[in-house]
Amino acid sequence: MRRFLLAVAFVPLALAGALTPACGGDETTPTPTPTDAELAQLLSDLPAQAVLSLAFPGVTFQPLLPSQPNLTFFMPAHPGARQEVLGHLTGYLTDPDHPQLATFLYLKEGSGGQELQPTLGLEEGLYMILVGIERGQPALAGVTMLDASAQEFLETTLARQEGRRPFRQGVDNPTANGTIWPAVASDVDNDGVDELVLLDSGVSQGVEAALYLTYDWSGTELRWRRIDPDSAVHIPSTAVLDYLAAVEAAGGTAEAWDGTPRALAWEWLSTSPAAPISAELLAQLAPDGTPDSQANARRKLEAAHALLESAYDQLSTGWRQRQPWTDFVYGFRNSTGVRIEKLLPPREEGGSTLVEVIITAKSREGSISVDRRFKVVYTVVEEASGWRLDSADAREEGLP
Repeated sequence: MRRFLLAVAFVPLALAGALTPACGGDETTPTPTPTDAELAQLLSDLPAQAVLSLAFPGVTFQPLLPSQPNLTFFMPAHPGARQEVLGHLTGYLTDPDHPQLATFLYLKEGSGGQELQPTLGLEEGLYMILVGIERGQPALAGVTMLDASAQEFLETTLARQEGRRPFRQGVDNPTANGTIWPAVASDVDNDGVDELVLLDSGVSQGVEAALYLTYDWSGTELRWRRIDPDSAVHIPSTAVLDYLAAVEAAGGTAEAWDGTPRALAWEWLSTSPAAPISAELLAQLAPDGTPDSQANARRKLEAAHALLESAYDQLSTGWRQRQPWTDFVYGFRNSTGVRIEKLLPPREEGGSTLVEVIITAKSREGSISVDRRFKVVYTVVEEASGWRLDSADAREEGLP
């Protein structure tokens, strides 16, 4: 496995101070060994440009927009290609004893189609750069790619040997017109190593789709396999992820509706089974009256209803008995979406199985969009069809 030490110029001062032993003079004060939490934070603070230089030594990268230095880069020698940093995750990804940094990068080819391969040795697609700590310095652990089936991350050398093609955003997504972004790293199966959880979301004909994809390290080499749905139902966190994905998609699909049209839409959404869609309701949601607008409104109504049903299906039998469908739906009348910031491993407490998350909930308050941050502890129970949410304890926290 190739490893490259980070040049001193790229080491953050905080990291250098935390990891470099004191020197000079006979009497020195030993430098305290940084904790795992400190190492994880220091890796998280590693600039994206430094990560790129680790992965591709000798190549110069510059930010496309100085005001957004960590989003998109270009290579001055090959300015047509783009290197978009999608985000990063820190966790115990291949080593239960040491944190690592996973930076997700989308390489986009220039119009000539001949810039990435000669310079970086890679094709257009989605990649993950893994960085750890070696001899007191950030060091490259490897560069992996997501294959076109979106089923595996694997080291690029292995990918070439197996004839794999890299994943392309908007083309190979499980969701239509989707884009994959990193969501969280969490040990969802309690095996001591964090899984990678990515969000695949997109909008097609006004309908939003959201799907959390969970990848489990194979235990050898740099290879992560997506946990298939049949296996995922036996993981308590899956119920939380599927529930929040459905809520996100339903809220996004209905986001444009406001005022009286939104109130009328929610009145219809609260019916079960879904009532016929009246001409009066379509007139409110598609005031221009064109066939295309009415068809779009009908499609969004039916999709929002189905997505809320998917979320409701993630509740236990007991929760559904305590909260009928109508009450459940009206609980989301102001919601426009939700995203996960943190997902803790499942834990046992007082004879119950708990899954704790930090989320950002988006809602509409009048004509204003408001973000609120919550810590939510879900109690989950295992039923015949898999794990289900049985209760939730939510507490609002301040936004960072």
